Amino acid sequence: MTLLNAFRPQDNEVQLSELARRTGLPKPTVHRLIKELVDQGFLERGRRGLRLGHTLFLLGSRAPQHQLLRRTALPCLHRLNEATGGSAYLSFADGPNVVHLDAVHSPSLQTMRRTDHGSVCASAARQVLSSPVPSERAGGRQYTTVPGARGLVAVSTPVLGGAGTPAAALTVVGVMTHLRPEIAARHAQGAARSISRQLQEPWEQPPC
Repeated sequence: MTLLNAFRPQDNEVQLSELARRTGLPKPTVHRLIKELVDQGFLERGRRGLRLGHTLFLLGSRAPQHQLLRRTALPCLHRLNEATGGSAYLSFADGPNVVHLDAVHSPSLQTMRRTDHGSVCASAARQVLSSPVPSERAGGRQYTTVPGARGLVAVSTPVLGGAGTPAAALTVVGVMTHLRPEIAARHAQGAARSISRQLQEPWEQPPC
């Protein structure tokens, strides 16, 4: 687990020596554990080092709460994309990191690097997931607006869980000249309310 947790979101492949440095484990121990993890599919060998393997993806896809969250949110992501013209993201917090669980990308943003979208989305989502104090309010619900590189802007609002705390973030990313934050926030908040209701009462399926 220490080795697997040493991988960071931006990592593609990591060399054995770097894993030993990050974990503080002796290189022979790291070498032995890596062999076991590769044999079980938790790690894979690449050209330049080790990368996370398919077994982790399979296990992650079986997590019931994330399955329910993704299944519930996907229709809302499509409608949010259509209503705003921006890319719609569903994200959750993994410690200090933000993981994008699903996304519906806008064709109008295809000329821009996907990393730019993800970066500004993560910044906005991190704010609503980490702070109980809203940056702005629209219709009595919080949302956050964050400018990004190349004229991008992200508008993010929390999806509340059963305890009234953020379970995920719903974020719209678009170009500042085309995406109006207050309108995107209104659509995102409506979708977030619908997702929250369905998570708490999964037998009901209100429209987004």
